[in-house]
Amino acid sequence: MLFLAIFISTVSGLLVGAGSCYIWRESVIKQQLQQILSVMESAVDREDISLPIVSQLRRRAIISQNQQAQLQQQLFGWQSLLEEAPIGYLQLDADNQVLWCNQTAQYLLQINKWDAGKTSLLLELVRSYELDRFIDRIRSQSDAERRSDRGANQLIWQFHFGYQEAADSQSIWLKANAIPLADGEMAIFVESWQDRVDTATAQERWLGDLAHEIRTPLTSIYLLAETLQAKVTPNLTRWADRILKETNRSIDLVQHFSELSRLETPGTQNLRLGSVDLVRLIDDVWHTLAPIAAQKQIEFSCTGLPQLVLEIDPARFTQVLINLFDNSIKYCPDRGHISIDIHLLGANRVEIDFWDDGSGFTHTDLPHIFDRLYRGDVSRQRLPTNNSNFDAHTTGSGLGLAIVRRIILAHQGSIVANNHPTTGGAWFKIILPND
Repeated sequence: MLFLAIFISTVSGLLVGAGSCYIWRESVIKQQLQQILSVMESAVDREDISLPIVSQLRRRAIISQNQQAQLQQQLFGWQSLLEEAPIGYLQLDADNQVLWCNQTAQYLLQINKWDAGKTSLLLELVRSYELDRFIDRIRSQSDAERRSDRGANQLIWQFHFGYQEAADSQSIWLKANAIPLADGEMAIFVESWQDRVDTATAQERWLGDLAHEIRTPLTSIYLLAETLQAKVTPNLTRWADRILKETNRSIDLVQHFSELSRLETPGTQNLRLGSVDLVRLIDDVWHTLAPIAAQKQIEFSCTGLPQLVLEIDPARFTQVLINLFDNSIKYCPDRGHISIDIHLLGANRVEIDFWDDGSGFTHTDLPHIFDRLYRGDVSRQRLPTNNSNFDAHTTGSGLGLAIVRRIILAHQGSIVANNHPTTGGAWFKIILPND
């Protein structure tokens, strides 16, 4: 009997232990299933908690499968839309490998070897140094930099194909926009810009002919006014002087307007790039204008890098510096100060900060600083003093800063105008590629 009692007690203990283990295990499994269910459930579509948890999971699995099918259908629809879109589309991974491209992109970029079943480097499919450098520049920018200048996120360039035989090489003007995606991927939209370039070229040619026709009679009037100036009586001299001044201003206006139209035409920018020490160029331009600045005792300082060699057009960039210096000299107070600071932004970009301690820009003027023929606030339209001897570089036409912006854009750079936080004067931030 004692043995039987011990046996029953032992069996009972094992059964109780097994039951407890089973209950604990069921509790753990139920808790895990509830966690899975909570992840699968959406905030707006809760399952009926009165159903068994397995049933809830089964129903949620069916709903998830339906949602996945809908997403796959939407993805297929978007891919079909992009495939037939009249604008080219490429999707690159973090290593610049082409994950997908539509028919238009293949046509515009002459992609003949792309296989949807395998990935290939963009540079293997599209031999375009400009596009490759543009993508690298977009990757290196921060979100704030991309938002500050939308124009810097696009590239307009002349794409040459048939490069194997230079004699038969053909080209087309294209425009590309880049949008960074998740995980380092990049979306590239490409469209033909050839029609616009052809139209702009024809317009530029027409404007050039018109400017020539207008400049010829203006030059004749200027020569006649010079002749009259020496022959009229002293009391009429001021009228001859006024004719000379207005005629000269009109000639400058026609010249600068023609120059701006040429810069706005991609096919006629004709940059002559060369290795130029930017710091030395700034110093040379300042010494050219220093006699004018000395009349108002304006000082100049250049800080940052002591030397910086960039691939730029020296003649065009001299024009940029002359226009910026001219703007600051005109609006700086007596004994004012003009400053430039040059520093690197990462490995392939350089920033040039140009500011003065003049009157600055009003909030109304700032959005229109680079608009052609925009003259701004009346306080910034004052003429130079009688002692000032501004030369032909001083435009006063409302085109100087528009020309500056077009030259910077032609160099694949960007420029932003603001008021300096310390001096309150005009502040121009220029960013240029450095590769």
